[in-house]
Amino acid sequence: MSWVDSTLAVLDKMGYLGAFLAGFLGASIPLFPSFVLIPLMATQLNPLIVGVASGIGAGVGQYLHYYIGLGGRHLLSPENRARFERWRDRHAKYGAWLILLLAATPLTPDDIIWIPLGLMQYPRVKALVAGIVGKTTLCLVYAYAGYYGMPIIDQLLNNWGL
Repeated sequence: MSWVDSTLAVLDKMGYLGAFLAGFLGASIPLFPSFVLIPLMATQLNPLIVGVASGIGAGVGQYLHYYIGLGGRHLLSPENRARFERWRDRHAKYGAWLILLLAATPLTPDDIIWIPLGLMQYPRVKALVAGIVGKTTLCLVYAYAGYYGMPIIDQLLNNWGL
């Protein structure tokens, strides 16, 4: 049994809390395979609830990177802090949309946006809500891809004798 199988077995026993943890760990730990675990969990559980639970978990997990930037702010010189505050003013209008868009894409490392958000002290609630909405959108796509795609993949593998 591979570590993915054993992780999936543990998360399946946990039910929807396992979906939350899969999303949380996937957003918090680099290279954690939540994009594999969420679709597989959706084949065993309700894909809508799996997508929402893992999306909330992923949104909260990526939000931890905000605090890395917030803590790192104290290491900056006053000039650099002032520069980040100017960036916060520039992001006031479209920052939440940028967060949502980047959170909803699977290819961007979230640290790229979240650490600077903490450095510039972007409004926390606005950032958290946008991140959760974006990650929930992405996780719903993962969950329904697993729910509808796994039977097709299974049938193809059986037809090929695998």
